[in-house]
Amino acid sequence: AATTVQLPGGERVPFLFSIKELDAKGNADGFGGEFLVPSYRGSTFLDPKGRGAATGYDNAVALPAAADADEYLKENVKSAAAMKGEAVFSIAKVDAATGEIAGVFESVQPSDTDLGAKAPKDVKITGLWYARLS
Repeated sequence: AATTVQLPGGERVPFLFSIKELDAKGNADGFGGEFLVPSYRGSTFLDPKGRGAATGYDNAVALPAAADADEYLKENVKSAAAMKGEAVFSIAKVDAATGEIAGVFESVQPSDTDLGAKAPKDVKITGLWYARLS
């Protein structure tokens, strides 16, 4: 789900937790791998000036002749491309009778980029995970 997280130092960044298309490998103690992090906003999202990756204006600058200047390029050219994250899952407990397994995970994935206008920040998440195998 989309949310805002606070990084060490107090900076707050938009963030979309995901382990989409996780390609994990491991053993009985744990597993890990890379996954895709979709864009926080979809390609049809329009910023306050009406610019978007798939819809909206190409640029939104008061002086149209200067709209394609290099200094505005990052703001005008939107990208909803997915990025990569990494996760490691440790297995702490297994109940063979019920098929339940549980443990802790650590994930590092990029924050929102405002559709390519800002550099992503690495967000580290730790937590508990649970699964039931059938």
